[in-house]
Amino acid sequence: MKANIPVFVLLLCSCFCSAQTFVIPKSDTAEETIWKLEEAYFSDLYKADYKGILSLVDEQFLAWPGAQLRPIDKNESAVFMKKLVPAPSGCSVKIDRQGIRLLEDVALTQYVIKVECPGEAGGIKKISSRITHTWVKKGSRWKLLGGMSYDILP
Repeated sequence: MKANIPVFVLLLCSCFCSAQTFVIPKSDTAEETIWKLEEAYFSDLYKADYKGILSLVDEQFLAWPGAQLRPIDKNESAVFMKKLVPAPSGCSVKIDRQGIRLLEDVALTQYVIKVECPGEAGGIKKISSRITHTWVKKGSRWKLLGGMSYDILP
């Protein structure tokens, strides 16, 4: 009987471990987490939720929006966003993912953002921009360190 105890324990562990494989929910990959943060960034922007956006932005932030003459820091970015979207809008946003690279605690995204906003006389105004963002992981949170955009003409 004692000889069967190790076999029983091994068999029990084997069953338990394989059952756990199916029970543990799959968590988001780092890539999916970053893409969700990208979506949150622009969703918050067009809701005019500047506090939400700035909570995603690192203190050392540096970006160069296509409409700016020079790069801007976090404080200048807050001013820029308030001018760009002064109030919540009815705009819809679609991110066309083009590429992502992860190197431990750094992520680089590249995509085209397509924005459709209600225009004058019931029309739709369409804007597309190429975006590059750099994210850094600080502790358990990803923060937007910087970016660059280039407006695509229709």
